[in-house]
Amino acid sequence: MNILALPPGAACGFHSGAPMPVAAAHVCERCGSFFCSGCACRTRPEALPMCPACWALRAQSVTTNKEHSPTRIHSVGLGLGIASLLPIPVLQIGSLVVNIIALVRSFTPETESSRWKAILGLVLTVFGFGIDVALLTAAVMFK
Repeated sequence: MNILALPPGAACGFHSGAPMPVAAAHVCERCGSFFCSGCACRTRPEALPMCPACWALRAQSVTTNKEHSPTRIHSVGLGLGIASLLPIPVLQIGSLVVNIIALVRSFTPETESSRWKAILGLVLTVFGFGIDVALLTAAVMFK
């Protein structure tokens, strides 16, 4: 829903070279230009559309999200592996799953150098399971 009103007969400002004028469907909230549905750019389906010019400006100012680096899962897996030394089975199962995924993903050139983190995370997780089994065995034996 645009706050700015679209005047009747408004044409898309980005199809000015077309033989027939293309009817505008939106008004850009940033710059006020008219554009058709084909030119509309959105960050998500429910967001207000932007014109192609404002979209290009936005793309220049948006930084790359470093949180989704390909090796992040390896670091998370190692952290979970360390935490799985605590006798918390849910944490250990989560660590096992994350480290297996990290190990599978480590067979690409950009993640190959982080493979050791996934392997160490798995080793620590297995060691944590061993501690749990030892504690349970001791609890049953000395009950």
